[in-house]
Amino acid sequence: MLSLIVLVLALLRAASGFIITVDAHETMCFYDHANVSDKVTMSFEVMEGGFKDVGVEISGPDDDRLHHSQQDTLGSFTFTAMKEGQYQLCFDNKMSTLTPKILMFQFQVARAIEYYMDSSKRGDDVIEQAAVQSMMNELSAKLGAVKMEQEYMHFRYRGHLEVSDMVELRVLAWSIFAPMMLIITAVLEIYYLKHFFEVKRVV
Repeated sequence: MLSLIVLVLALLRAASGFIITVDAHETMCFYDHANVSDKVTMSFEVMEGGFKDVGVEISGPDDDRLHHSQQDTLGSFTFTAMKEGQYQLCFDNKMSTLTPKILMFQFQVARAIEYYMDSSKRGDDVIEQAAVQSMMNELSAKLGAVKMEQEYMHFRYRGHLEVSDMVELRVLAWSIFAPMMLIITAVLEIYYLKHFFEVKRVV
């Protein structure tokens, strides 16, 4: 039972995503350490702002550029670390002059199977089988992708709901304003015609 609880908590922790706002002309970078043969997974999606595009750069130790693009709306990258060290994920909004970009991303490092086979490197004493740890890493990555997609759909739903409420308010205001203008116009016309045909007598 304890191992199941630890497994669920580890999956929830690994599946967490981040929502950030990158202002115009701003660059934001995030870092994580990986050992040789670790699997590095990065995914992102621009949810709001301008044309929903952002620059993305992934680099490894010794400033090795692994990926670079100037305008991406979404993307997912998975690779095996060839060097031990710090890996960097950067988002830049330099192409935008005024519009900030809101995006959701996930940056996860899954340890290689050899890491868990060495008991001296393994910090927990609950999960003893390396095969279980490997399956947990794979499941956590998939769970993170599903959670990220759900959060994105919820964000879009809120945006569409706000637009729908705004349209409903404008339709209601126009439905009240149009008859009032019609009534006012009719009263003014009657008043004008009444005075136009009025016969003035000179005493």
